[in-house]
Amino acid sequence: MIVSYMCAYHVMHDTPKIFDYFLAYHLIYDEKRALIEQFLTEHYLTCNKGLDNLDHAGLLFDQVITSTFLVQTINCIISRAQYAENALEETVKQGINQYIILGAGMDIFAFQRPDLMEKLEVFEFDHPATQKFKLHRLA
Repeated sequence: MIVSYMCAYHVMHDTPKIFDYFLAYHLIYDEKRALIEQFLTEHYLTCNKGLDNLDHAGLLFDQVITSTFLVQTINCIISRAQYAENALEETVKQGINQYIILGAGMDIFAFQRPDLMEKLEVFEFDHPATQKFKLHRLA
């Protein structure tokens, strides 16, 4: 969920966009989104011990979202996805026609890259409850 949140944040706020994770925002319920923001705020406050008053946590969320930690984490996730997709594109050119995603979680590759779906058979493996949740949210 946190990775989906960060991908959604990238789509909504970053320029230039490396990926258009256009469905990432919709995978997360509003309540979960609020919990993620609360977690990130508390993490920020913990890392910045001078800001130990949680009464102001809501006001601090803009600072949290621009914190070095979060920006670096988002960049790492987006860079890793870019690397994986670049490598996949190269293997497709070499004739590979299957792509297996272990621990697929909220991965939305099949929706992001319809151009590659014509050339690939994609297999997602994850816990059945996770797959069911994702399919429900996508529907």
